Amino acid sequence: MFLIQKRMEEQGDPLDWGYPFQAYDYGPFAKELYDDLDQLRRRGLVEEREQHLDDDVIQYDYVLTSKGREFVREELEDRRPDGLAETTEAIKDDFNDVSLQKLIDYVYTEYPEYAENSVL
Repeated sequence: MFLIQKRMEEQGDPLDWGYPFQAYDYGPFAKELYDDLDQLRRRGLVEEREQHLDDDVIQYDYVLTSKGREFVREELEDRRPDGLAETTEAIKDDFNDVSLQKLIDYVYTEYPEYAENSVL
């Protein structure tokens, strides 16, 4: 979400509902995003998947459920900002198969202000 939001800003089309990311232990963090993910998970729209990585690090992946895809199609598709779908697909294409460490390295290189409080 951080990269989508940043890309939209760089394209001159910032999201008016964007999250207030701040530098945290493992990069950009927004409590509001996690609150929203918890709500979506409770409603059955998103599934949380844990991936155990090296050094006792857990990566959490969030995936739309079939109910979530239906909700997006029926309720949100007409209300999304211009360019959001294309930007999201581009970010997904660029980073979906990148390791968590490489993703963090990229974010810290491109947005060094978000590395300030890093524990890495």
